[in-house]
Amino acid sequence: MKNIFISDIAYKEFKDLLDENNVESCNIRINISEYTCSGPIFNIMVSEANAEDHTEVINDITFIVEKSILAEYGGFIIVSNEENDGNGVGLKPVVLPSSGCSGECGSCGGCGDEY
Repeated sequence: MKNIFISDIAYKEFKDLLDENNVESCNIRINISEYTCSGPIFNIMVSEANAEDHTEVINDITFIVEKSILAEYGGFIIVSNEENDGNGVGLKPVVLPSSGCSGECGSCGGCGDEY
């Protein structure tokens, strides 16, 4: 089952980003770096898979996601700069998290699409 979605353009930009930063391993973990009132902040890091992980190989990159995170967010979409409205390569969950805010975004210190 496919859980990581990436267009050809986004793949090229993502791979170029890895190459420009001299990332030697293409084992890329998608995880949650922190939780805010507007939901989780997702990030990536070089890592190795373990028994609690799902792995998916796309071209030269092995994406690693903890199975529990994958179950909660339904997978991830990696978008190109253009697909991300000029904000660079981005990472978004398939199932958007609900906000922890009550009422207006200002009530919790601000909300945003910081995935």
